[in-house]
Amino acid sequence: MNIIEKLITEFDKQLNNAIQIGEHIKVSRPANEIRNIVVSGLGGSGIGGSIAKSLVFNDLEVPIEVVKSYEIPKYVDKYTLLIACSYSGGTEETLAAVALAGMRGAKIACVTTGGKLHEIAVSKGYDIAKMPQEEPCPRAYLGYSLVQILYLLVHYQLISNNFRNQIKAAYTLITEQKETIKQMADDIAKKLHNKLPIIYTDNNLAPLATRFQQQINENSKQFCHTNVFPEMNHNELVGWVNPPQILKNSAVILVNSTFNNPRVNVRMNISKEIFARLTDTILEIELEGTSLVEQTFYFVHLTDWVSYYMALENGADPYEINVINHLKNELAKI
Repeated sequence: MNIIEKLITEFDKQLNNAIQIGEHIKVSRPANEIRNIVVSGLGGSGIGGSIAKSLVFNDLEVPIEVVKSYEIPKYVDKYTLLIACSYSGGTEETLAAVALAGMRGAKIACVTTGGKLHEIAVSKGYDIAKMPQEEPCPRAYLGYSLVQILYLLVHYQLISNNFRNQIKAAYTLITEQKETIKQMADDIAKKLHNKLPIIYTDNNLAPLATRFQQQINENSKQFCHTNVFPEMNHNELVGWVNPPQILKNSAVILVNSTFNNPRVNVRMNISKEIFARLTDTILEIELEGTSLVEQTFYFVHLTDWVSYYMALENGADPYEINVINHLKNELAKI
């Protein structure tokens, strides 16, 4: 069994383990009131922060920002909670952000398997949500990182305790629908073969579209495009004219959620008619689950399988990321 196939297959187990870790995180009381939150993370370690931000949008009463660079906002100070996410613990951008936040007196929590970030957290007394160190494949461990971010926010009493139950319900949903999800993913992958995937969601699901895009990029070794409603109706929709040969060979994927804004659903239906003028491949994914948390994990698991089956269709190794490793090696020389 391919490593990626094994990791996706065991996603329900990962969620269950993540829940147990989250339930037992030990956090220290912040010395100051938390007035804003910054999540620092890159790539597979950072997308959890983006998704968490969308999930807590209607529950969190303080601003939250996600940074994916060496810098942090100027407002970061002793009233800031900085959550640093790095699977390896060695992400240089995240380590730089932690150093800056530490100098400004921020409250810091680290989500990692070990490495330099864990060493710093232990030496500085930062709170730690420690993930198990398994395969060196951060993108496959979103279940760990996202769940730990949400649990940290629960433990700091920044979001409702209801998130605990919603995460557990997501685990149950994934467990019950594993085989159905796999079959659906295989069908979707076949329809996307040799086409340019164009993923559209409501704005509140934008991080999920990004996650799907990243998995197609890394697992399937394929280019992909995403955008969101209603913003794309104010610019990108006009571009559905040229180049016709590329648009005709595209596959539009619309994500339907019960949490879509009703006006967005209207916009999607009207836009479908415009897409259909140039492509005959328009797919719609219906998200399962009663909460946005459940629907999120359902989508993540479904689209992880889609990206895996697309890799098989492309004759690609879903695990290999040689071009990223080359980039890191070259950066290390400088």
